[in-house]
Amino acid sequence: MNKSILIITYYFPPLGGVGVQRVSKFCRYLPRFGWRPVVVAPQPSAFYAADEAMLAEVKHVSLYRVAGLDSFKMREKLVGPFKPRIDSPLRWIARRFSWPDTQTAYVPAAFRLAYRLSGKAQSIFVTAPPYSNLLLGRLIKRRSNLPLVVEMRDPWVGHPEHDKPGWKRALNRRAERNILEYADAVVAVTRAHTEDLRKRYPWLAPRIHYVPNGFDPADFRNTRNTRNTPVRETPSTRERRPLTVCYTGILGLDTINRGTTLYAAIRRLRDEDGVTPARLRVEIMGELSAVEEERIRRSGVSTFIERLGHLSHRKAMQRLQKADLAWLPYHAEYSRLIVPAKTYEYIGSGTPVLAVVNPHHETAELVHKTGTGLVVPEGDVDGVTQAMRMLLKGAFPYAPKPGAIERFDRRYQTRQLAEILDDITRYG
Repeated sequence: MNKSILIITYYFPPLGGVGVQRVSKFCRYLPRFGWRPVVVAPQPSAFYAADEAMLAEVKHVSLYRVAGLDSFKMREKLVGPFKPRIDSPLRWIARRFSWPDTQTAYVPAAFRLAYRLSGKAQSIFVTAPPYSNLLLGRLIKRRSNLPLVVEMRDPWVGHPEHDKPGWKRALNRRAERNILEYADAVVAVTRAHTEDLRKRYPWLAPRIHYVPNGFDPADFRNTRNTRNTPVRETPSTRERRPLTVCYTGILGLDTINRGTTLYAAIRRLRDEDGVTPARLRVEIMGELSAVEEERIRRSGVSTFIERLGHLSHRKAMQRLQKADLAWLPYHAEYSRLIVPAKTYEYIGSGTPVLAVVNPHHETAELVHKTGTGLVVPEGDVDGVTQAMRMLLKGAFPYAPKPGAIERFDRRYQTRQLAEILDDITRYG
């Protein structure tokens, strides 16, 4: 008999972006492991990314929408249904002066709906950010006494943005401790964050679980052989088209990532090796900051770069799979506790990865352990240039390890979550 799990999430289709993928994939695969998802999410509003196609993946879900107010709804009322920019000063100001975040205003309406639905559920699952969801989960557990799973896709305490300004830090620490002590299980998505939580809350360590982000094989066309390695093109086939370097997601928030090192390497390839846009192309699928737009314009290699804007997740994954190289820039000093979610999709795509990141960061470790590419430190133009030359010669290192890669299959991670749910509800 299927058990019902009440899932409280802010990001859900038709909203797009990285925050939507994890919970949508859990919803897709949980019924295979005996859990029927019942989802509470806000009414969709103007957001920087939309993905109507994702609705088809969650059509089996019992979905209940909340008409409560939040920062995106308030923005719609003030300026109309226009998508906000990822680097909008208004977003920065709103985050700076709200606690725990700009979605707090939707909590009362969400609580009334979620509490009503909790009567037929066996467990509650809340995912954050936004961290308002954690406050909401605690309220519902107090009233319903159902087992509660708290998932933290990003750290709350110690996050370089959410833990600013200083007046928030004490509030964040007090609230995080209270909520985690109230939870029956806590899920973190990186090893570094899992270890950080266990170190700060040693008495809660048995409740704190590592369930990483991942990829869904169903997002990629079936082009793998029996050893689960990709079927790549022959050199003669590649010569008929430009080699494609692919990037997915947000680019150009300076504290997180930027394209400076790659642009400098392409400039060197153009000037020293005579490489032209007919031989090499960079596809950027996602949102660019205004600073990054200007950086590309001034780079001198803008003719090599194709800006495709936001695509549906399925289309982006298909283009990623067809690319010759997946480019993964990450400013590791932004946070040692965070791994870009795209890392796992890059690993699962069958496309070699060039990670431009500190070699000691968990992101680099994932690329090394899965054998899916090469790591070059950020700012190492010589290293990136050499990597691109290897790509152009058909000699880019790629020795995937199927056993290591399969651990990041969304179905495997959903089974991990189901086992946690079975344990805390005593159904296992």
